[in-house]
Amino acid sequence: MDNEHDMDRNYSRISERHNVRIRVVFDDAVNFNCAATLNLSMEGALLSSDVPLELGTRITLIPLPENEVEEDALNLLEFSGEVVRSFEDILVSAYAKDRFRMGIRLDVDAAQKQALCDFIEKRVH
Repeated sequence: MDNEHDMDRNYSRISERHNVRIRVVFDDAVNFNCAATLNLSMEGALLSSDVPLELGTRITLIPLPENEVEEDALNLLEFSGEVVRSFEDILVSAYAKDRFRMGIRLDVDAAQKQALCDFIEKRVH
């Protein structure tokens, strides 16, 4: 997200975002779809997907670790959250599969927050 897009958001960012890309599956109670995180924080994620979701949509995110280290770091199996931003990235082709961006506010408990913190620290440093 750039500053122009941030101007219209109606929520407060609580945690620092980190450019961490992981593949995820998300379930919106209708379909399972694939996406990837563009950034990740203790409270949320920015997803890149070929499927747009409406604001307020409740989803379940299931990380797809690429190796054993990621699997150990993401020892939680799923997150629930809500779409708080949804827009089409006009800088990519209209035919690109990952042109939709969705900001997700995650509902995380203490154990999930710790696992996210540990995971981000391993990926960023």
